[in-house]
Amino acid sequence: MTIGISGTGAASDPLRSRPSAKASSAASFETILESFKKAAAQTPEERVREAVLKKHDLNEADYDRLAPEKRKAIDQEVAAAVKKLHERKTGVPATEHSFATDKLFG
Repeated sequence: MTIGISGTGAASDPLRSRPSAKASSAASFETILESFKKAAAQTPEERVREAVLKKHDLNEADYDRLAPEKRKAIDQEVAAAVKKLHERKTGVPATEHSFATDKLFG
């Protein structure tokens, strides 16, 4: 009795035809590392602004195309979030002019 095995090459082996787990893991690590570096380079206020834009499904280009009144509403939301962040970090209530937010709005 003879038993034949067909399809034993790399093309038929699903584990050999996929990228290695190490390669996928390295790519994921690089993506995470780049994201971390970007966040680490930002000020807390910039991260808050980015979070508010993300909440509204906006990026910088989308924000720039908004009507002035919608941009103003986003800016006010960012300013309120920055004020809240300041108060949470320092424990001191922020006054209207205790810190500058004009740099956040370009």
